[in-house]
Amino acid sequence: MSALYDFLPVPPKGNDESGSHLYPKLRPYKTVSFDELTEKIASHSGLTKGNILAVMEEIENWTKQLLSEGYRVQIGNIGTVSASLKADAEVYDKEDIHAQSIRFDKVKMTVSKQFSKQCSGKVLRAPSGKKFRQSSCTYTEEERLALLQSYLESHDYITRAEYGTLTGLLKYKAWQDLDKWVKAHLIDIKGRAPHRVYVKRKGQDDGL
Repeated sequence: MSALYDFLPVPPKGNDESGSHLYPKLRPYKTVSFDELTEKIASHSGLTKGNILAVMEEIENWTKQLLSEGYRVQIGNIGTVSASLKADAEVYDKEDIHAQSIRFDKVKMTVSKQFSKQCSGKVLRAPSGKKFRQSSCTYTEEERLALLQSYLESHDYITRAEYGTLTGLLKYKAWQDLDKWVKAHLIDIKGRAPHRVYVKRKGQDDGL
């Protein structure tokens, strides 16, 4: 089976009136649940589903334990997971912060180059029924957040107007989305109106 892709517009920056160019993005068929994954493994190996679940539980337990002790953990040939830290207050002098103010934040995975290459497959342009929906009222909140995070992976920041162009949202709704995700600590905000921009949260990664 070939992977499907479609094109999405990249909002122009600043006063650039040359028009938005397009970038290709995979259009996933669906999310394969872990239960479905274990069934596929069991049907193509000598392992039972129970054995697979038991091994996975041990991997999860040991990974949590080792990460909590400050180790990085390699997960087969897929990649390496590591934990990041967060200070409860901004730090300007390392002598002004105490251990009680530092806590574990996110866990991220760095995928190996070898695994990334092995995931390459054939791609086909998505048929009309599988294309990305272009109307803002048909994008789900989850899809809008995914579009925003994908955009911030390749851009230093996004403005409210650029986000509106990316999703098709009107001004007030676009502001509501961005304000909600700033409060949820999914993105950060810089500057003041009318020069306010939204940026990828520090330490944020597309890992786990």
